[in-house]
Amino acid sequence: MLHGPASGHGWSEDDAKTWAAMVKERDAGRTRLLGVSNVSLRHLEQMATTGAEAPAFVQNRCFARVGWDRAVRAFCAERGIVYQGFSLLTANPEVLQHPLVGRITARTKATRPQVVFRFAQAVGMLPLTGTSDPST
Repeated sequence: MLHGPASGHGWSEDDAKTWAAMVKERDAGRTRLLGVSNVSLRHLEQMATTGAEAPAFVQNRCFARVGWDRAVRAFCAERGIVYQGFSLLTANPEVLQHPLVGRITARTKATRPQVVFRFAQAVGMLPLTGTSDPST
């Protein structure tokens, strides 16, 4: 996993070198899949423009207030890249308390976190959680 580009402003030469080294490690059998994290649509577009191999997955912190990372999810969907959303609960406490989520939990007997995770799946996200609570 390449955790965020070296430069917050774009895909840099250092990123390209690091990614190429990661591809070599994968090709040598030391890992199976490669991914990037904390990237913007611009980063992904620049990565693609360089001819770099596409990542198998993109892992981003996902905020409801900015559209649940819609543009990055669309980019991933078009290219068969798995989009993994993290911090879906901690980054979106207002969603957990939203009346609509409350009505859904009452109707379905699901927990509020389960409703958020199911929403994430419905829009094409693989939700990631660090919880040890089996009810979420």
